[in-house]
Amino acid sequence: MGGKRTITGAFIFVGIVVGTAAGSIAPLSALAGEPQRAELSDTRPAAEISSGTVTARVGMVASSSDPAMSAPLLEVLVNGTSAVRIEGVASGWETPQGTIEIQEIDPANDTPEVVFTSFSGGAHCCTQVHVASADKDGKWSDVEIGFFDGEGGSFVDLNGDGEAEFRTYDNAFLYAFDCYACSSAPLALYAVKAGKVVDVSRNPAFEPVHRAWLADMETRLAEATRDFSPGFFTGWIAEKAILGEGFEAWETMMTAYRGYADEGFESCPVAKPDCADNERRKLSYPDTLKVFLKQQGYLQG
Repeated sequence: MGGKRTITGAFIFVGIVVGTAAGSIAPLSALAGEPQRAELSDTRPAAEISSGTVTARVGMVASSSDPAMSAPLLEVLVNGTSAVRIEGVASGWETPQGTIEIQEIDPANDTPEVVFTSFSGGAHCCTQVHVASADKDGKWSDVEIGFFDGEGGSFVDLNGDGEAEFRTYDNAFLYAFDCYACSSAPLALYAVKAGKVVDVSRNPAFEPVHRAWLADMETRLAEATRDFSPGFFTGWIAEKAILGEGFEAWETMMTAYRGYADEGFESCPVAKPDCADNERRKLSYPDTLKVFLKQQGYLQG
């Protein structure tokens, strides 16, 4: 875990230590069956699903932030007693929306979790993801996974250990150097452990999942090389860096970049969370990319 490989200058890419995973990723056919799931719609304004002692109910209520709008509300019951309520985000549409699933996610308790998603509306945005989870003493709470592009992602047991991980992609890469459709993004994986969200993207156990993601990305590589695409290369280099191949990816990018008419990108010369307008400079794509990858945790130096 936390493997690092040197690249140009004083920079190093941060990735996994490949080839060290104990065991292997189970094939999809060997993973647990589909979780119980329900989705609201015009014909289904409320829903309820159960697994053992856990029941999840969802329906539409007046939004607490704007009573003129409706938002989905999740209620989790254990043995018929209310354990936690979570309000989703309002979409501004009249159509009921929101999904619930019951899955095994957090290994720190002996009950399944409830996944609750809702959609804010708008182009490419945004799905809010929550997990209702109990601690070892049986007290339930809301674990907010976050807001994500499009449909957000999905909880899938990626390594066959009985607990599902949240599979999505790093939304910071969308629009970063090009249009939405022109951009690519590295895979992002999260787990819930003892009620906390844990980034497991660089866990070597998930190397095969990253390999599959990379293979899909690379169907665009030839086109992105022929007609240089900064949006593609940004995400591709980050994904390769996770797999310990950042140096090779950088060299491939630089070879393709030689014929690119680079007009520069507005950026801070150094990675920092806030950058005043008078600090911003127009930098070349490679220099801007180094700053960006460092800000996002894919590069050090």
